[in-house]
Amino acid sequence: MSIFHTMFSGWRRVRAAFNVGGRQTPLESVCNAYRGEVDLATLCTQHAHRMCYPQFRVALLRIAAEAQAHLPWLHEQIVALGGSLPSAAPLPTPEGNSWECLRRAVEEAQRGCLRLLEWSHLVEREAPALARGLRRIRTDKLRQREECRAMWMKSDPYTLATMESSQAQDEELEHAWLEQRKNAWLDHEQAAWRAGGKQTPWAEWAGEQEFKWATELPHYHRAWTQRLAEKRKTTTRHTDHKANPATTADYGKSAFAVEA
Repeated sequence: MSIFHTMFSGWRRVRAAFNVGGRQTPLESVCNAYRGEVDLATLCTQHAHRMCYPQFRVALLRIAAEAQAHLPWLHEQIVALGGSLPSAAPLPTPEGNSWECLRRAVEEAQRGCLRLLEWSHLVEREAPALARGLRRIRTDKLRQREECRAMWMKSDPYTLATMESSQAQDEELEHAWLEQRKNAWLDHEQAAWRAGGKQTPWAEWAGEQEFKWATELPHYHRAWTQRLAEKRKTTTRHTDHKANPATTADYGKSAFAVEA
């Protein structure tokens, strides 16, 4: 299910963003970016107080402060475009353990990365300086996403009593891993598109990339399956060795005896 979602969600997003009747104005784009930074700052602040590890708490509060630091510049752009500060929708009360909070922080940062990429391209012709600023914010967002993802991966989901299914955990991790690979792949393709002089219009190029990614996805899915199998094999060996420390030594002696 997550594979099909990964394949087609990006294409649906691109079609909606570039629909002629619903094309966003620069003001709408920068207002949306402002809301996104407010949401991320609020989310990370709320989640920070639910962290078991103090270093995770510090990292989330720093990410919240970085998101808040973007707000003055975004405010200036909104005023310059003749707008007023948008009202932020209230976020739901955080629930769950630290692993679930970190997962939601990763998802929020991921959404921000994708939206900022779209908005920067939407405003590039009319407001190139605004587009450059949105790309700078996206650069910070990419780093924040990876920091949240690293903390999420370090939070061992198998030790949390609230997680009912290891299969569900694997699907969540697979989705996050595929999204990470997709964004790295898209960044590489976009760099080539820019270096080639942007011969194809952005909307057409973005749509082509979604279809190309659909052909690449089975290879990445196989790579994930192999990665998961290796991880489980390593975990099993480690568990067996802890249960019977003499096993490895005895096996070495037996093998040596056979060779002799």
